[in-house]
Amino acid sequence: MRSDSTSSTCVISLSPKYNAAFESMAFIAKARAMKYRVLFCFFIMLSSTGFSQTDDQHYFDFWEGKWYQEINGIPDSTKTVFNVTRGVHPFSFEENWTMTFDSSRLKAKGIRVWDDSTRAWQYVWMSERGHFQIWSGKKVDGNWYIYRPFNINGDVYLSRQAWIPESRDRLMRISEKSYDHGKTWSLRFKEFYRKVNP
Repeated sequence: MRSDSTSSTCVISLSPKYNAAFESMAFIAKARAMKYRVLFCFFIMLSSTGFSQTDDQHYFDFWEGKWYQEINGIPDSTKTVFNVTRGVHPFSFEENWTMTFDSSRLKAKGIRVWDDSTRAWQYVWMSERGHFQIWSGKKVDGNWYIYRPFNINGDVYLSRQAWIPESRDRLMRISEKSYDHGKTWSLRFKEFYRKVNP
């Protein structure tokens, strides 16, 4: 390093060793800045792709708990009861049903799950009498329905059901049928349920 005394300007020169050190430090600083820019862009990209959760996945967040069918506005444990727990991942549910059928109590189990490949809620149901049903999910007017074709002694129709929340602890279950492939629907039944414990 030297100082030029013939001029008011102070000129500092460094040995090649120090020059290389400063250049290396500048390169490291630029590399770190580039790394943070890349990470920032990566997280922005994640927020706009399938890694982010959707409102549809949270549609059934209210569902976990025990639900009694309402009769004249009062929960009745002798009618249909749903006992619902979370499944193997946050967007799945296991349902234990107890209902009155042909004057006797019938037990059944349902599995309701968000299928990320179809981007829809799907449903599987089975009863202790050996009934087994697979239903396909579809969103209609903001609510998720499940659909399945039936042929009962020659009565061929398309059925759909929905569990539509009215609040965190009350819902409407609706079932409809169609004889024109879903163009028009007629009501099969409409029931109301109240959550009796979280």
